[in-house]
Amino acid sequence: MCEIGGMLRVAREESGRGIREWARELNIKSDHLRALEECRFEDLPEAVLAKGYLRRYAEALGLDPEPLVAQYPVRPTFTPPDVVTPPPRRRRAGLVWILLAAAVLVGLAAWGLLRVTAPPAQGAAIELEAPPPPPPPPEDATLSVTTDPEGAVVWLDGFRLGEAPVSGRFSAGERTLRVEAEGYVTYEAPVSLEPGGQRNLKVSLQRLPAAETPEPSGPPKLLLRFSERAWVRVTTPEGAKLYEGIPKVGSELEFPLPAVVRTGNAAGVHALLGGEDLGPLGGEGLVVERRFDPPAP
Repeated sequence: MCEIGGMLRVAREESGRGIREWARELNIKSDHLRALEECRFEDLPEAVLAKGYLRRYAEALGLDPEPLVAQYPVRPTFTPPDVVTPPPRRRRAGLVWILLAAAVLVGLAAWGLLRVTAPPAQGAAIELEAPPPPPPPPEDATLSVTTDPEGAVVWLDGFRLGEAPVSGRFSAGERTLRVEAEGYVTYEAPVSLEPGGQRNLKVSLQRLPAAETPEPSGPPKLLLRFSERAWVRVTTPEGAKLYEGIPKVGSELEFPLPAVVRTGNAAGVHALLGGEDLGPLGGEGLVVERRFDPPAP
């Protein structure tokens, strides 16, 4: 096994998770991850996509992706097996056969020359050579994507192509197209690329509905909104633990007042008190502890 596949496999086994779990989390086909671990680079798509898969997989496993990407081969190499040439037969009869075959070839060449130079007989049919077979169709296809609004981020099979409009040649087959823009609903759909074909797609994104702030009812409470991954612990002023953990990004947690909040990534935790957004608890990666009391009547 090559060094790339060995390091990926060992890191994944240490994570305690299978290839299918990582495939779902990274939105990459499990066959592609398995091909990376087994160094079957010929089973992967074009190098630019395959290196993107390798980089994302290595980062997710906690590895430095740069040395692994640098080792990725431009084209998979194949070493043919050794060819064993049998020893020549040392028999005089072999020389006789060689001379006989040479005489036959000379005779055939002379006969063919006479057929070419001699004029065709009157009324005889002239044989025409069959045209060469057409070349095989190319395996790549051209894909161009424009978006509304302009500048949306375009992804193909989990690999970031850039901001729209984008255009390029990619391996033919069934692919997955995803388009994202802040404030818009993410678009994701399969796209079929025919060998040698060209697809021009325009994706119009729908705006997200405006969030409605609910009217406060009853005693005001503390609402924590998580925009980034962050550990948080919430207790009462007396020290009774109300919550401790790492909530999902985008989730919200509500607590009665008064409450003491401690977090390991203050920039990823936003506080709302009585419907008023107080902003993040602090800067990126800062450990912050803050107490929240009910507003004065």
